[in-house]
Amino acid sequence: MNKKLIFSALVFSLAAGLCAAAGAPYAGKFYAEGDRKKAEFALTFDDGPGYITEDLLKLLEKRGVKASFFMVGATVRTYPDRARKVAEAGHLVCNHTDTHLFWPKVGRQASHEEILRKELEKAGASIEKATGVRPTVLRMPNGYDKPWVRQVAGRLGYALVNWTYGSDWLKTPEEKMTAEYLKAVKPGAILLLHDGGGKVKEKNLRIVSAILDEAAKKGLKPVRLDELLNLGEPGKKR
Repeated sequence: MNKKLIFSALVFSLAAGLCAAAGAPYAGKFYAEGDRKKAEFALTFDDGPGYITEDLLKLLEKRGVKASFFMVGATVRTYPDRARKVAEAGHLVCNHTDTHLFWPKVGRQASHEEILRKELEKAGASIEKATGVRPTVLRMPNGYDKPWVRQVAGRLGYALVNWTYGSDWLKTPEEKMTAEYLKAVKPGAILLLHDGGGKVKEKNLRIVSAILDEAAKKGLKPVRLDELLNLGEPGKKR
């Protein structure tokens, strides 16, 4: 087969994949919580893979828990082995853009849609290369949400997911912060913590452990976002 035919076949394959993803029922939809009538909630982690990712994976495995990890493309390229371990452990691999830009500022630029498209495509490619999974669940940095973001996400086959509670980036004392997270453990809750970005976050390991203890007391099961939100199978294995 000549080079032109090979290139055409690759382009067609990529286009077909994007069309199929964009046709998914969850594409372009926005979620901020699950069903309040089900005894389930979700643990989600942003900005990784980071310093505590592997210790976090050990904790989740010990407790028999599956979670969802929103990964930054640039960070995945730095720590591909950590990203791979997340997927191998059975957690949901998600997209958190490629470079974690400040989107309230980017959104004022004329080329904001093109910038987002490139950020999602580059991050998605890096995540898939490292994990073998094509992510189709997106969380924008800082929870940024606009109609145009949903449109771009939808065209690329992504569901957008924010959260019901998160505070680990604040300077709140750990004891008070833990108490606030425990109060937020409810049916349908989507809890946000970080396994990467900024300062080392060992306290999050302790907070996650406390959350799981509280969930057990309340009879709530921690599940991946695709299960909590009934998304089917948004992460596709190669």
